[in-house]
Amino acid sequence: MKATWAEADGIVVIDYDQCIGCRCCMSACPYGARHFNWTEPNLPAAELNPNMHVLGNRPRMRGIVEKCTFCVQRTRKGLYPACHDACPTGARVFGNLLDPESEIRLLLAQKRVFVLKSELGTKPKFFYFYSV
Repeated sequence: MKATWAEADGIVVIDYDQCIGCRCCMSACPYGARHFNWTEPNLPAAELNPNMHVLGNRPRMRGIVEKCTFCVQRTRKGLYPACHDACPTGARVFGNLLDPESEIRLLLAQKRVFVLKSELGTKPKFFYFYSV
């Protein structure tokens, strides 16, 4: 069983129950987007979100590798990731790249875009827009 895979919607997820903490995926990730969890979860039970998702917003045990989950518990319900909603300047855009009418597709067509490590040919789905 693999601990990491791409879901049908393109989001790369980690099954934290399958991760053995070997950190090979950290070495292989060209974006530096994975981080080793050195500490035990210490969130009081009263503060736990009752709407946790096994691939998303649940406390992760010490000794595993973590990455952004794009809040799968939210996006699967048609909501935006929490970082999108919390950003006070609207600097984050999240959407369906397959929908030609989506906001993200319109921005990609109109803005200058930077793709991290594009020379590797990994075809990421994460883009940086120039402000000017």
